[in-house]
Amino acid sequence: MLSPKFVLSGLKPINTLLRFLGRNGTNAVAISVFLGLLLPGIAEALRILLTPAIFILLTLSFIRVDNAAIANQLRRPLPAFAAMLWQMLILPLLATVTCLIIGLDQIDLGVLTALFMVSAAPPVMSTPIFIWMFGLNGALALTISTLSLIIAPLSTALFAYLLLPETLQVSPLSLATNLAMFLIGSAGLGRLLYYLLGAKRINEVTDHINGLNCIVLFIFAVAAMDGVTGFAITAPFKATALFVGVFAIAALQLLVTFLIFYPAGRQTAFIAAYGTGSRNLGLMVAALGGTIPELAWLFFAFAQFPIYLLPWILKPAAIHIREAEATIP
Repeated sequence: MLSPKFVLSGLKPINTLLRFLGRNGTNAVAISVFLGLLLPGIAEALRILLTPAIFILLTLSFIRVDNAAIANQLRRPLPAFAAMLWQMLILPLLATVTCLIIGLDQIDLGVLTALFMVSAAPPVMSTPIFIWMFGLNGALALTISTLSLIIAPLSTALFAYLLLPETLQVSPLSLATNLAMFLIGSAGLGRLLYYLLGAKRINEVTDHINGLNCIVLFIFAVAAMDGVTGFAITAPFKATALFVGVFAIAALQLLVTFLIFYPAGRQTAFIAAYGTGSRNLGLMVAALGGTIPELAWLFFAFAQFPIYLLPWILKPAAIHIREAEATIP
């Protein structure tokens, strides 16, 4: 029988690794998406872990929020509701109308599917965790993400009806069921772990939680890169165009959202913009199933680059906002 001392000694390297990743989260996540390109051999095998990874990321978000933070955020619900409506209804509606006006819906099914995913998807599950890493209001980010998940079954079905042909229609019942299972299951598990560990213990292992988040994001990145390396080698110009395109779309959504919400305060504007620029395309891929066109899959894969690099790119801006607000009396 293994002695407790032996078990603890074996766990020490794991604790050290998690703590290191947690304290260097933005850099670790940025590097992981490029490592995914170097591991094409195992990307296909890891694709089955996409859904579990999404569930774990959301669970980690719920673990980090204490009851006082939730109650305090609910006393001022307007910023969260406004951000959710902008992300899930107003911005997708603008994208849809623009698409129909310029006739983009007649160009290519893959382009159309990619536009639907990047405009209608809720924020990525890791958004609240990175907002906490920045030292900003993670409770607001989690509230926006949760509200977006709640409305997503209706909003995504609406915009799928407006944009996509019948062969790619999202089943509202199926999507609602999947999202409800994700939300209720991860929230229940996250809150259970919160009560079992306690707020004090959770604060003590914050770096470990952040480190675990980095590991899950790495697994997700490798799985998402399935086929990307080969595509980049055989069609480098198309790959470059996709790479530039996903960054341009993310930057446009970020900038417009920040300017729209700037009157509400720089921190609120930053949090709303971050969630808008980091969309959970994985949920849309799962909802659309195997019918997703190849170009849309490649767009999903390349879109992971801005999502994974945004924490590193935006960290200086977040620090500036945090320090500027700290000096306000």
